[in-house]
Amino acid sequence: MKRWNRKWIWTLLFLALFLALSAVKVVVLPQGGSVTYLSLLFLWLVTYFFGFRYGLVCSVLFGLARMGVDRLAGEAVIAYWPALLLEYPLGYGVFCLGGLLKEPSAKSGAAGAGVPAEPFRLRMGYVTGVFGQYLLFVISAVCFYPPDREGFLANLLFCMLYDGSYLMVEGVITLLFLCVPPVCEAIYYLKYIATHEEEDDTLTTF
Repeated sequence: MKRWNRKWIWTLLFLALFLALSAVKVVVLPQGGSVTYLSLLFLWLVTYFFGFRYGLVCSVLFGLARMGVDRLAGEAVIAYWPALLLEYPLGYGVFCLGGLLKEPSAKSGAAGAGVPAEPFRLRMGYVTGVFGQYLLFVISAVCFYPPDREGFLANLLFCMLYDGSYLMVEGVITLLFLCVPPVCEAIYYLKYIATHEEEDDTLTTF
């Protein structure tokens, strides 16, 4: 197990999965935005595994990497630098906020011998990240790319519905995925491997 407790190994793995799944779009909206196969989950798992501060740095770097890929693909055509910051470094960096959540002691359990279970933190940390990204996307759209509606409230409502349409779909699908017990147990087990330095002979596999 010692060879697997290296942050950089897991960070590169999650980055590769995040970028690969980001490129596979289930639905693409005409004015930007898409539903992917769980790509945002791997963005969140960096923070879930290694904590808020490490997750902050990695989430921002993941956002910059996603921006680079989108630019190369011709999908990120943004005229305003503030919008670029809101939608990429900050829009993806906000996933670190889930790392500030604590698991309620009353709901804590074990996924196996010596492997703690954190169902609340795992799921709500992801939800926190998606909601934070949603807010930043709406702010960017309203401030820099307002739709052709009459009045500020009409523009705001359209942006809220538009950005919520694809982020909510992916968020709900991922949340349902995280409610499958074997999936959660696998994540708890992998986190244990990634964050423990010493071999534990009493550890049972999931």
